[in-house]
Amino acid sequence: MDVFEHNHANGEFVDWTQKYFKEFFPNFSNNLSISSEIVYQKLESFDNYKDKTLLLVGGGPSSNYIDLNKVHYDYLWSMNQFYLNKKLNKKKIDLVMIMGETKLDKIKIYRDMYCPKIGFEIHSRWKNYNFDNYPNYFCMHTRFYGKIGIGARMLIFAAALGFKNVMFCGLDGPESILKGDHSFEPGKTTLPSCFINQDLSTIANEFKYQYDFLWLYIHKVYPSTKFYNLGYKSIYHEKC
Repeated sequence: MDVFEHNHANGEFVDWTQKYFKEFFPNFSNNLSISSEIVYQKLESFDNYKDKTLLLVGGGPSSNYIDLNKVHYDYLWSMNQFYLNKKLNKKKIDLVMIMGETKLDKIKIYRDMYCPKIGFEIHSRWKNYNFDNYPNYFCMHTRFYGKIGIGARMLIFAAALGFKNVMFCGLDGPESILKGDHSFEPGKTTLPSCFINQDLSTIANEFKYQYDFLWLYIHKVYPSTKFYNLGYKSIYHEKC
């Protein structure tokens, strides 16, 4: 599978992204930062990330075994249904990315208490969506897309924003997904539709290929950012 295959993202990424940002997110796509690898709405507070240390917490089971009080970081990021995790819903998360399956009304209590930045990629779910006037919405889309989840794209985003160090956990691969071993939504077994009717070996090989590509790509494009896997020491992050 082509990791850049997402609609027209391979050949016309910048033009395609700007067009759909303006259509889907007219109220928060007026200050775009544009490069050949990523386009995003630049919030003023993004400048604070330069040379800092990030902890990105994904939904894989390894996140349940990380003591957040013993990890030194400047900023904490997460994604999707993070607020269902009893550790995370009591922590100040600075930025979250929300995919199409997440219901925004479910995040409102956490949002109003902690005021995180909330980001969206181009997805049909958001076409004509009636966003409220929350001031910390933004849009973001990477040329690298792949099938290994938003966590991989958030690693790219973090590097593009200038983080010096990026620690992560919960990006644990398809084995735990197929078991329903999820730190946010126990029992969830959802994989991209392209993996339907494929066996675990085939799926795992594709994840391995895409993660290997991601690490080679990210180190080439963003050589100043260092990455550290705090989760399971799996084959998927050998090139980290």
